[in-house]
Amino acid sequence: MKLPSSVLLVLSAGLASAEPTAAEISRQGREHGSLNLVGLQAELRLTTRSKEGREKVQVVRSASRMVQGRSASLARFLEPAGVAGVAVLSLAGAAGEVSLYLPKLRKVRRVAAGERAKSFMDTDFSYADLGSAGARDADVRKLADEKVDGREAWVVAGMAEEASPYGNVKVWVDKQTWVPLKAEYADKEGQPFKAYRVVSLKKFKERVLAGDAVMENLKTGSSTRVEVLKLEDTPLPEEAFSERGLERG
Repeated sequence: MKLPSSVLLVLSAGLASAEPTAAEISRQGREHGSLNLVGLQAELRLTTRSKEGREKVQVVRSASRMVQGRSASLARFLEPAGVAGVAVLSLAGAAGEVSLYLPKLRKVRRVAAGERAKSFMDTDFSYADLGSAGARDADVRKLADEKVDGREAWVVAGMAEEASPYGNVKVWVDKQTWVPLKAEYADKEGQPFKAYRVVSLKKFKERVLAGDAVMENLKTGSSTRVEVLKLEDTPLPEEAFSERGLERG
């Protein structure tokens, strides 16, 4: 049966509207980034390599969940012995909140906004990367689609939040999984600063996440690789994602 042209026009309009907006791609990419650990626990290996080739390996226990409508992430260091017990709690948002627990001092301190650009535990990730380092959803714009390692990706770009150490942020989001496959960060002066890329994706039950990824500091020549060693479908209670929970361990 041949459909009237008016019906075809309506169907075509419906299909076109199904394409996500730039803001939706940005939001979904952010939610599926940070390893997409909401409701899970993971053991991660962070390998930081200096420009000269020196390596430092750290093992972290990480988890995430939604707390009062905000994404909360917790990372507790297991190795090496010098940093074992150090924990970092981050709450996503426009300003973001980051709290650091230092077991040797037995105290929790809030990471000030002016410190967000600092290196997270001597890696190539900053404290800002733990919270909201992406582009502002309201200002993000959609660019032409591209392929990343053979996978179709949406491309969005925009200015980072004011509290972020970054200026412009450009992200490639996988069309099948919403996982950010690649990101480029410029500094406040517009100069290339950092580059993130996913080496391989990992499927866990019904979820797909970055199983192996690298953040490179283009200014220092160093890089940090994040590898997922273990995944558990055992969410932490909401109380764990609080400053009191940091102290309890």
